[in-house]
Amino acid sequence: MYRPRVIWSVIALIGALLFSGVTPLVAAPFSGRTSFADPRFATVWSRTDSEAVRGGRTWYWGPGPWFDYGEFYRESPNSIRTVQYFDKARMEINNPSDGTVTNGLLVKELISGRMQISDYPFDVLSRDGSDVPVAGNPRVANTIAPGYRDFVGIATIDNGYRDPSRLNQRVNTTIARGGNMGIRDDLARPETTIVQYNSVTGHNIPRVFWDFMNARGRVVENGRVVTAPIVDWLFAMGYPITDPYWVRAVVGDTERDVLVQLFERRVLTYTPDNPPGYQVEMGNVGQHYFQWRYPHLGAPWVAPDLATPLIYASNIDTGSHWELYRATFNGGGQRLTFNNGETVAFSWQRSWEPTQHFLVVDSRRNSPQYRQIYLLNNVAVDAGERASGATVIRISYSNNDGAFPPPENDFATTPGSEYNAVVSPDGNLMVFVSERQGIPQLYLRRLNVPLRGYASPITNYDRPCNVETPSWSADGRNLFWVTNCTGNFQIYRADIQFYHIDDLFAYTELRSIRNLSNNTVNDRFARVSPDGKTIAFASDRDGNWEIYVMNADGSNVRRLTNHPGVDEAPTWSPDGRQLAFASDRDGDFEIYILNVSDGVVVQQVTQNTAQDRWPLWAQ
Repeated sequence: MYRPRVIWSVIALIGALLFSGVTPLVAAPFSGRTSFADPRFATVWSRTDSEAVRGGRTWYWGPGPWFDYGEFYRESPNSIRTVQYFDKARMEINNPSDGTVTNGLLVKELISGRMQISDYPFDVLSRDGSDVPVAGNPRVANTIAPGYRDFVGIATIDNGYRDPSRLNQRVNTTIARGGNMGIRDDLARPETTIVQYNSVTGHNIPRVFWDFMNARGRVVENGRVVTAPIVDWLFAMGYPITDPYWVRAVVGDTERDVLVQLFERRVLTYTPDNPPGYQVEMGNVGQHYFQWRYPHLGAPWVAPDLATPLIYASNIDTGSHWELYRATFNGGGQRLTFNNGETVAFSWQRSWEPTQHFLVVDSRRNSPQYRQIYLLNNVAVDAGERASGATVIRISYSNNDGAFPPPENDFATTPGSEYNAVVSPDGNLMVFVSERQGIPQLYLRRLNVPLRGYASPITNYDRPCNVETPSWSADGRNLFWVTNCTGNFQIYRADIQFYHIDDLFAYTELRSIRNLSNNTVNDRFARVSPDGKTIAFASDRDGNWEIYVMNADGSNVRRLTNHPGVDEAPTWSPDGRQLAFASDRDGDFEIYILNVSDGVVVQQVTQNTAQDRWPLWAQ
């Protein structure tokens, strides 16, 4: 369900695009995710789905976008293409120079389990075909409907399968979960009469779908509302890859008979007992594909914006090492970790599914000498790692403590600390600092839960120096980090060039490395805002450590704090409007919150005689 304010914000945006100059838009998976990632996506969507033309007819894309990202695709610049997900499909731009918007052969991938990663037909990542139901509720509430993989034996997916022409026959064939076929003559309605046979793929199209595919109505073209074919069905849907079949599915709280037909890009459904205007609909292929490609991210189309708690480290109960606390905003916090060695939070592996949402921490709990990386699950974050159901997943195995990782996992034979791990916005990759070569370097690894994946270095510093606080851009195209390898701490940005990603490995190179701060002072603790536009950092450029922000390209540096105490380690609120930071302005380190707009400190979060440091909020 989409909240009205989301729909109306999209409509207002479309109006601005159609009737004023088109300007580039910025969206992000976990911030402003209902904005269009590219104006060309907005133009395609508005043609059929803006309220100016839709009226009471069914959606062709959906009420608006809910996730965008730079996905791996070999022929795109740096092997990253812009994609954005809608209920009914996904839009993509593979080549920004020509600006062509397509919507991918998602249904073929869902059936076959072959995820296309380049223009070459056999360059794919193979996984199981999708068991997501082709119609009706999600699988947990719809155990009877067939999934996409159940059509593998009767679908044209590079296998030469064809059905004979059945012109003038009515559809009475059923398919159930598991691919079991049957006949129900009571479903052979007049509107299911076959009126077209597509000779390209060899499949029959019934009247009820053919009429929908060729319907005319109000659309937006060149900024004007006109009457025209609502869709170019070949662009929108591709060729049919199955015949039409009746399925039994749970829709809402009722079992219903639904006629479905699978095309290369879309699924058409016909539900006779739906209201007029909604009897034939585009299936929710965008939702279905997202569940298959990103099973760890949950269901953002029905989930609220993510809200992460404010976490910080304190020695209030130990008197020595750091443990983690969840801010209670009454001067203290709820203790989360209980160990003999320090634990400090650094980032999140985020998900709209709570059980897949993890806190990423550095800890010396297994070895006082070497920091290692761990994930704390949502129960541990809510109630502490001693609570029932709390789990801690070890990621790093580089401290030579005798523990070995699970199979198909990264392992360092040379001991060294690993820390400051940050997960890519799509949850698939992790960048972290490792000392396994002696000199700290940035590493990138494939990240899966349960743990699987291997790491490789992406920097090659040749002198002893510090490397710290990596941070991803919101669209996954850029990496930011801090190092003093040139003599003082500076903030760097690089483009990410991917060469290969699969379920275990990721190979990449950092290109166009740029020093964003480029001065003779120290700039540290850099973190990119949730929308990817702004960097917060701490600097001693004005004589003592203060909090600053600048644009993601290094321009427009602005000082936010002005206090003789040490202000450091800023971290962004989920909405990007505030920063939490650590300061010793009252004699010991406490956690504070300020407004990014004016630098006003609006709250002191902790107030005690201990040291409270290293806050983490959204990122």
